Amino acid sequence: MSFLSNNFISDFFLLLLRWVYSFVHDYSGAILILTVLVRLVILPLDLRQKNSARKMQMIQPKLQALQKRYANNPQQLQKKQQELYKAEGIKPLAGCLPMLITLPIFFAFFGAMRVLETEQTISFILNAQHLGPSAYQLPRWLWVHNFWQPDSGLAPIMKTAQEFASFFSANINVTPQQLHMMASSGLLVFDPAAGIQAGSAYTSLVDSIIKANGLEGFNNGWFILPILAGASLFLQQKLTTAQTPGGAQAQPGGSFMLWFFPLFSVYICATANTAFSVYWLAANIYALVQTLVINYIYKKRDEKRKQGVIEEAT
Repeated sequence: MSFLSNNFISDFFLLLLRWVYSFVHDYSGAILILTVLVRLVILPLDLRQKNSARKMQMIQPKLQALQKRYANNPQQLQKKQQELYKAEGIKPLAGCLPMLITLPIFFAFFGAMRVLETEQTISFILNAQHLGPSAYQLPRWLWVHNFWQPDSGLAPIMKTAQEFASFFSANINVTPQQLHMMASSGLLVFDPAAGIQAGSAYTSLVDSIIKANGLEGFNNGWFILPILAGASLFLQQKLTTAQTPGGAQAQPGGSFMLWFFPLFSVYICATANTAFSVYWLAANIYALVQTLVINYIYKKRDEKRKQGVIEEAT
């Protein structure tokens, strides 16, 4: 998974996020602002995809007529369909372009949040070790006790000793200097046979931090962000497929994808840090609102067009 946080796209988004953070001084706010800015940048592509899907919907009667006429001649059918697309100004592959752009952005944000999680977690641990567990408050966010841990009723407020050791072993963003500081403080132990292990000093420090924050016996969250992210993505997909010819059933694996991606979204948000969940929920809500607005505009245009036809007929 190191490639997610070690690529130029993630580095670019991380740079933008830090730039926005320099103004708002709050990572959740910076994430929300950057999410909206990115979605506005790709808005023309979204509109192009919506327009293409709408045109496809409007020519369905013509497509069905061609399919009946050339049912026994697939090559001629394909030729006539291409001629129809050209005449109507439709590019079928245009609908795939927003998805091809959205997926890299999704993974880039995921990687950028992993880098920030690394930086913030190491900084917090080292400062707490140096100045004392009560010197720093946990980075809370609404109902979530630690912004850099998942919003999950199963996730601890801070990484367990095993998670902390695995976090360092698999994280390419940790510098040799940070590893040295952790080792010299007894937070990490280098075992020739087992590799990096969390030292007893880490467990003691974590217990003291949680106690100083009055959070003994609590987990980090309540699954609220994962559930909202999955629900918003499901609604957004439902609205989108409602505007495509035949709905989800007409697309290959459409019904499966309608449920798979929201459920996958719940899983990702329940296991990734809260920062990423904030981004993903914000992106889903933006897409949902955008779809509602575009559908409303199209509906009003259709009503005006029908009204115009009626007036001409009378």
